[in-house]
Amino acid sequence: MNGTNGKTTTTDILNPFAELIASGIDIRNALHENVMQLNLAVESEAAKRRTAKELRQSYEEAEAEFVAETLPGCDAKNAEGRKAQLDAALVAARRDGVLARTWALANTAAYDAEDAKVGLEQCSKTYRATEAAAELTAAMLRAAAR
Repeated sequence: MNGTNGKTTTTDILNPFAELIASGIDIRNALHENVMQLNLAVESEAAKRRTAKELRQSYEEAEAEFVAETLPGCDAKNAEGRKAQLDAALVAARRDGVLARTWALANTAAYDAEDAKVGLEQCSKTYRATEAAAELTAAMLRAAAR
């Protein structure tokens, strides 16, 4: 984005602002690319967040059904004992039982949504940096034109 495009340039005597203009064009192109990437990141983050929410809800429904089926079979003498039995059954069901698949899917979707959120934040920061460079270049061109 320094306007050189990897080429050796010399100051143009007829247009001393040629390098600045070329830099402005490069920044404009980078800004356009960043806008496209930001749009994709927004779409991706929204889709992954929605998927994570749906899978979390699906898991919570499956867990509620599991608890409703398991709780009557808990035979401890007090509530604390039944709670401990239920917790142990939930851990086993999440690890390799009836809840394992939905638990894994919900967790994977949550991680994917978090990754998409981080990606969106990174794209947003890159866009803001490129936008600032564009504003600076525009200000330099305006000042030079005076």
